Amino acid sequence: MPRTVEQGTLLHELKLSDTRSVRFIESAPGEVFVAETGHADLDAARLQEAMDPETFRGKELADVYLALAPGARREDVPAALVEAQSRVAMARIIQGRQAAQQVGRAATAPPEGPSPGDSAGPAAMSLNDTWDWVGDKLWFRNNFCNPGPAQSLSCITDYWYGSYSGVKDGTLYFRAVGIAAGFDSTAYFYTQYKSCSIWPWEGCEWKVNYSVTLQPRHYIMVWWDSGPRSRWAGIDQSSDRVYLSTIWSTTSSAPPPAQEPCTVYARAHATTCYNLDGTISSISNSLCADACAGSYATASQWATQALGTQTCLGPYAGCCQYYVDQNFNRCGG
Repeated sequence: MPRTVEQGTLLHELKLSDTRSVRFIESAPGEVFVAETGHADLDAARLQEAMDPETFRGKELADVYLALAPGARREDVPAALVEAQSRVAMARIIQGRQAAQQVGRAATAPPEGPSPGDSAGPAAMSLNDTWDWVGDKLWFRNNFCNPGPAQSLSCITDYWYGSYSGVKDGTLYFRAVGIAAGFDSTAYFYTQYKSCSIWPWEGCEWKVNYSVTLQPRHYIMVWWDSGPRSRWAGIDQSSDRVYLSTIWSTTSSAPPPAQEPCTVYARAHATTCYNLDGTISSISNSLCADACAGSYATASQWATQALGTQTCLGPYAGCCQYYVDQNFNRCGG
């Protein structure tokens, strides 16, 4: 089987038990995903908890970390995750703009040719025929093949050679779970995303985000909650059972704010900012964000939200205090 491939930077790894770990990986600037691995039987309860669509969706990396690390405090959040959050926010804006441009270009673009889709190969004999495979597949379907509201699903549970989730275009949320279900054989799990040139019809390629060789009866769960991307996942084992679940959404977890006339402006200014060790940060008094709405109250709220995409807000380690006014001659406190 191929070795593990990580295209990017390991931001942090949480070792939660002898068999279970969670890795935060940035495969490109602002393209951060979370990969959890564990034993399908020993860690099943924890995996089932994580499958709740509201457990992590829409949460910042710091909040995901705190949810996974019982007893951890805000100041315990690794600096790499705090710093990556601002890149995530910027990447979402850029990806949203690129997605809109590609929709327009696609109308005049020639077809790219066939792309990977849902598929399955021939059945194979299991190396352990004493296990309750009917019950095992039912367990997988009941716990990992239940999409939430406005989500879609691909669920494959049998003996498969080359199982693919299929291309999911424009996903804002994408989660895949793969299990090397047999007791005797490893399986190769991987995820890819589509990367196109400035002129998409001149060529696109599928790049590997992550790949890993799963040991027998081990699982992996990966998820993204970021800007629109075309993604897919696959798991491969030529002689034994593998299971694969993919859940995705092409809509944001939070509806956009209602449109208002642009009559009142507001600016949110960052004042004192703190490093993770509690000392004053050099970015103090250097950040701001503007917004425009039909009332000052709404413009102030939106400006604060915009500032929050650059740094977390409040008197906490790694965050900035702030105020809002209509002074556009200065940026910061």
